[in-house]
Amino acid sequence: MNKFIVRLFFFTLTAAFAGEIIIRAFKLTPEIPERYTDKSGIQRYKHNQSGYYTKARSKWVVNDFGWLGVSDTTKDIRVSIIGDSYIENIMNPISCNQGSILKSYFPNVSFFEAGRSGVSFIEAMEISKILDSEISPRIHLLYLSNKDFYESISTIARYENVVQIDLPNKRILKTDLGLSKIKKLLYSSKLLYYLYLRFPIFVSKQNLGEVSGSSESKAGFDDSTFTSLFEYCSRNYNSERIVFVFHPGIQKQFILLSEKYHFKTISLNSDGDKSWVMTSNDDHWSCYGHNQVAKQIKMHLLEFLHPVIEP
Repeated sequence: MNKFIVRLFFFTLTAAFAGEIIIRAFKLTPEIPERYTDKSGIQRYKHNQSGYYTKARSKWVVNDFGWLGVSDTTKDIRVSIIGDSYIENIMNPISCNQGSILKSYFPNVSFFEAGRSGVSFIEAMEISKILDSEISPRIHLLYLSNKDFYESISTIARYENVVQIDLPNKRILKTDLGLSKIKKLLYSSKLLYYLYLRFPIFVSKQNLGEVSGSSESKAGFDDSTFTSLFEYCSRNYNSERIVFVFHPGIQKQFILLSEKYHFKTISLNSDGDKSWVMTSNDDHWSCYGHNQVAKQIKMHLLEFLHPVIEP
């Protein structure tokens, strides 16, 4: 019996060691940067981190501001790009980021990306306020989908790791990283992380990164709720500098509320082009998709920056 236990132990240890080597060698799991919560309650990434997203050839690198992606602040005219994993864009090379592509159209403008998986609409608004003091952009581009609005409101569904708003009390609810030490151990072992991604039986859906599922499918559009949300935003954020970039398929009510409360908008249209997305199972934008998005934003940005930037 003792020999069997010893053999089983060494077999398990050898298999785990081999699995760790294979997973690292073939990049079977993404390398995820470690987060921290800053003094304002916003989750950023710890500095001096870099890694690969599975088989991507180019590395992601955390910049000095705690974000991934483009972080140019050298020009007098600056535009921030704020959003969730679509803007973080860890699955594509940085040349496919919105900041990189828009820079090719506007060489005299600095583009600064603040993207992170799970950013809600209200968190994007909070980030815009922080960036006003950090880099003083002329325009904030907030890239938004339907779920970003629904997930912003705690009375629809409470997510501990998402910045939300308690509308009845007009209070911003900060995030709780939770289990950070366990996650750090998890990310350090590629085998454990591989198993975690495929068998997430001990983890709630919201802790997988982007909140899974559609909050809008659980709660229909409530006019009074979202009117209160936009009213709060119009009073607490600088609408003159903020542009909402709506993903294809945005609900018309969000466009109407944006116009009512004097926010500038850009509504993207993919015309059903499936090449916009990575795969049939991953609706993040491909490099082609990011280029199409930037082309649609280009003319609007000329208008918003005029007369500072001439066509």
